[in-house]
Amino acid sequence: MGMNAAVTIMQATDWKKFSLEEWLYQFGAWQNSIKGTCGRSLNPIAQAMDQAVIKRKKMKLGVRKQRQIIADAMLSDADLLPNKKQTPKDIVCEINDNEARAVQRLIFDLRGQSSVMDGWLDAIIDRYFYFNSWSEMTEWEMQWVGDTRKMVKIYSEMDARFDVKCGLATLHCRYGFIEF
Repeated sequence: MGMNAAVTIMQATDWKKFSLEEWLYQFGAWQNSIKGTCGRSLNPIAQAMDQAVIKRKKMKLGVRKQRQIIADAMLSDADLLPNKKQTPKDIVCEINDNEARAVQRLIFDLRGQSSVMDGWLDAIIDRYFYFNSWSEMTEWEMQWVGDTRKMVKIYSEMDARFDVKCGLATLHCRYGFIEF
């Protein structure tokens, strides 16, 4: 290749265009920009990302837990896909496919280094890519409390806020060239 080595997507992106959080929101707007039937994205990169999120969430759970989720879903007609909401009206997609791939790299290049960091990145994805509110990011589980079965919050709004802050701090430390 010599002196004229190919420029990577990360190098070709003008990171001064947006702040870190704006880039993350822009990716969410981009992945929702091409819709097919039933609101599912026709964007192949967005579809691959959805599948990765689904697979990762299933892998985190034990086999018994996965079976319980499937059984609960069959009984309640719950949707097993991540919450794919419309882009908020005040966020207009202003990035192209290459910039979107670069933003995706920000997340995927940090994946798999630790389960804690992966949890922070999951929170970033839920908040910025899927536009989930803090309350929508909570997780509940049916548990025995004394001799009564009831829903118990196992992941709170505060947990989500802390995980997003830690995820943003991690991204900022790794990619200091992006305005925070």
